[in-house]
Amino acid sequence: MNFSSIQDQLDQLYRTFDASMVSPDPLEVVRRYEQPADLEVAGLIAASLAYGRVENIIKAVEQIFTLMDHQPYAFTMRFKPDRDAARFDRFVYRFSRGRDIVCLILLIQEALKTHGSLGDLFSSGFTEGDNHIGPALTRFVNRLIGFGCPFLYPGGTIPTKAGVRYFLPSPQGGSACKRLNLFIRWMVRDGEDGIDLGLWQDIPSSRLIIPVDTHVARIARTLRLAFRRQVDWKMAEEITNTLRTFDPEDPVKYDFAICHWGMRQIRS
Repeated sequence: MNFSSIQDQLDQLYRTFDASMVSPDPLEVVRRYEQPADLEVAGLIAASLAYGRVENIIKAVEQIFTLMDHQPYAFTMRFKPDRDAARFDRFVYRFSRGRDIVCLILLIQEALKTHGSLGDLFSSGFTEGDNHIGPALTRFVNRLIGFGCPFLYPGGTIPTKAGVRYFLPSPQGGSACKRLNLFIRWMVRDGEDGIDLGLWQDIPSSRLIIPVDTHVARIARTLRLAFRRQVDWKMAEEITNTLRTFDPEDPVKYDFAICHWGMRQIRS
């Protein structure tokens, strides 16, 4: 199969998607909110939990938002760990625990107090000279982790094995950063399909990196979009660079198409 044929089929699949076809996806839970401040906070929390079966992800995300009184931004801003942390004690999703959510909320709270929004924090680390969002993502993660979480980790440094670090991997460490790239895609893309939220206008869609997990990696290798075997940041770059030859301005628009290509193959 040559690239022209692959592009034609991906374009055809892409044209079949719009916002009404998002479900089942954690983004559908995020979309229940309307205000940009809520969408940012809800988006980072939902994307952080986007591992495992999608039905279970949605249940976990809904549970968190219920515990946040369905007010992600307001709850985060008024969050006091001595008063509010206990409500998350019983939360368990696979290997994530309530303390990890509490820590994430506290990191988001510090980011909002310091920068006003998660978008402003991310944009402060992005430069026009960056070929993609990788450097900005590294700075974003470092800044969030750097706030620390004294309530849970009084030493001032979040331990290497702390559960919240699973939510906030860095390209600097080689991770594909699938869930963070998913979050940033939601925030940045303003495509004609209407799937993503397009809140962060300062970041061009052309600089996004596709969210890659083992499923997407397998399909990408099958389609010869990438040849790297290891599912890591370099593979995410490789796939994105190939997709950029199809659409330089919006390469990650093919994310849904690639996933559904795999579903179609499984059904056949």
